[in-house]
Amino acid sequence: MPARRLVTVMLLTALLAGAGYYFGTLCDGMQRAHLLLLPFSRDVLVLLLWLLLSLGLLTVAAGAVASLFRPLPLAFAAFLLCGAAMLLGWGIDVHSALLTLVLVLVGMLYACWVQAELRKRVEFSAGVVAEPQRLLLLALLVVALVSFYLGYREYLEVRGFAIPEVYLSRLEDQISERVALVIPEILRASMRGVIREQLQGVLSEQVNLAIRPMTRYMPGAVTLLLGVLLLTVTYLFSWLPVVVLWLLLFGLRLSGLVRTTTETLEVKRLAIV
Repeated sequence: MPARRLVTVMLLTALLAGAGYYFGTLCDGMQRAHLLLLPFSRDVLVLLLWLLLSLGLLTVAAGAVASLFRPLPLAFAAFLLCGAAMLLGWGIDVHSALLTLVLVLVGMLYACWVQAELRKRVEFSAGVVAEPQRLLLLALLVVALVSFYLGYREYLEVRGFAIPEVYLSRLEDQISERVALVIPEILRASMRGVIREQLQGVLSEQVNLAIRPMTRYMPGAVTLLLGVLLLTVTYLFSWLPVVVLWLLLFGLRLSGLVRTTTETLEVKRLAIV
């Protein structure tokens, strides 16, 4: 392999592996993202934004590898290295290994799809990756959401569900205020604290008992809502990775690492004798 081509292959493989490692660290974070939901923290929005950014980086790198790495086994090797880097960032267990294997297989299928489409074209176009890229994006989203679901389910199985104290405290304040209104004004100030003390514990126990039968459905419901949100945002901005990929390929052409080549193909057609 010529030195310049080797440099390009190593550069794009490193980009893909780095994006895979970053995505793996975010999947690891998604396993604990439920801790940021109740009480709600802005950190969960930051995590989701970083997740969307990692999806974009990974699809851009995968698009470059799928478009430029020939023969096809070279692209397969790059996706295998990406999977290894992803596991390194995520942590190795049964679930992460299986999900990473699924992503590697989807990446290989994506490379086959892109190269098959390119063979049908007379001229190279970065837009060829747009349709196959949706499959890759969907697979990445599903893996991140499954990671969230598994982490939330395990947490509920071990610790169960409990309404955060900050929400119970607000509810106790509202109830005690309403009850105090029916008490004569001269006793209202002194009785308000007594009423709140009586509500503490009893209210918490009753609310948690009422919610407990629904606990097993909560991971699936929350994951579904989160999936709809992420899928909507991803669909609205699905054009952006294609634009970034075009800019990346344009930059590689300007640097001389990638060039346009002309190939002659034999075509079989029927003709009148």
